[in-house]
Amino acid sequence: MAQPTEGTVTGLTKEQPRTKDSVMATSLIGAHGLEHMYGHSFPVLVTALYADLGLDPIQVGLLSAVRQLSSGATSMASGFFVDMFQHRQAQVLALSMLLIGIGYFLVAISPTYSLILAALLIASAGSALWHPPALGLLSQRFPDRRGLFISLHRSTGNIGDMVGPLIAGGLLAWLSFTGSWRWIMGGGTPMLVILALIILLVLWNVAGTKADPVNFASKLKIQLVSLRGAFQGPGMWAIFTVSAVRGMADRSVIFFLPFYLREELGMGFVLIAAHVTLLAAPGIVSGPLFGMLSDRIGRRSIITFVMAVTLVLPVILVLSGSNIILTLTVVTVFGLFHSVVNSLTQAAAIDHVAGRGLDATFIGLMWGSNAFFGAGAALIAGLLVNQYGWVAAFYFASALFFVGFLVSLVMPRPSLPRLQFAT
Repeated sequence: MAQPTEGTVTGLTKEQPRTKDSVMATSLIGAHGLEHMYGHSFPVLVTALYADLGLDPIQVGLLSAVRQLSSGATSMASGFFVDMFQHRQAQVLALSMLLIGIGYFLVAISPTYSLILAALLIASAGSALWHPPALGLLSQRFPDRRGLFISLHRSTGNIGDMVGPLIAGGLLAWLSFTGSWRWIMGGGTPMLVILALIILLVLWNVAGTKADPVNFASKLKIQLVSLRGAFQGPGMWAIFTVSAVRGMADRSVIFFLPFYLREELGMGFVLIAAHVTLLAAPGIVSGPLFGMLSDRIGRRSIITFVMAVTLVLPVILVLSGSNIILTLTVVTVFGLFHSVVNSLTQAAAIDHVAGRGLDATFIGLMWGSNAFFGAGAALIAGLLVNQYGWVAAFYFASALFFVGFLVSLVMPRPSLPRLQFAT
């Protein structure tokens, strides 16, 4: 059976109308920033939640673990669904925004820690639904600029990651009363509901109209065979390992940084928000630049370089102590690089399965595996912090980055990435 060429939408006829590439790309890349603005305020808000509910470090780690586990399961399932039912991608994207809004509203009104965990399952499932259809569409429509467009998508996420913590930290400092985190966390729900409706209307025909009925059992079997074939040899395993280890290290740094700054160094909410913002802001520029460079020289060399740099940064952060200038500098340098590997491993995975019709599936698998490993990392980091203090999370992260650096050395390294794509 002939495999579909890269850039086509399987199961759809060429004559069927679909949303223009420019409209699709602008909508997906723009909406991603708003989604991250809301979701990335959580690491700042959770410091207030921690104090309000009297939690311990292990319970904090469990908050992150639940988010990651929900995200992982949803990502894996949604990737298969999107590749099977490509005409439903607009609905999936709209549902993503709706669940995020509803989930965090439920977090805001939940009276107990257990109910907060349950609400986080919904919110995190919503976040996970976004990436398989969004990144799959961008990959299909722009095959020879895949690294660039995936990085642009990541960059608007960085913008949201930058703005969200600043707003959350500023509001916490301004409101300054117990439980104010609830008002802030639930306040964005109307915006996300409206955004869901806009996405549904604008992207209704993003994949064209529904094609003729197909045998989905047979299609699923073909997908599973193609999936198994993609994991033959060490190439894909190395890509997934680097991505998973990086995700574990990132979670340890990003989630525990606000607690380290507040509990260990005694910083206020505004200064904490400034540090969290600097984790995201530099990536707005560095992400697309590294993405474009990877389209020309390959993914591996850049990923290896980034992992080598980031493995020393968590240790330097700890050694900086309470010197605010040094902590801000280290966090800024970390922000230049931390999102790069995420985008480039996704691009590398899709490079590896080009033409198999598994773009969304592999995006879902990668996000899912990252989330599961990230959940484990959050729990391990929580246990280490409980035993050795907040600095333990950063030494743990540095060790993980070192493992990722070693594995990156055996990733596939095509000499001319563009040559593998069909026109």
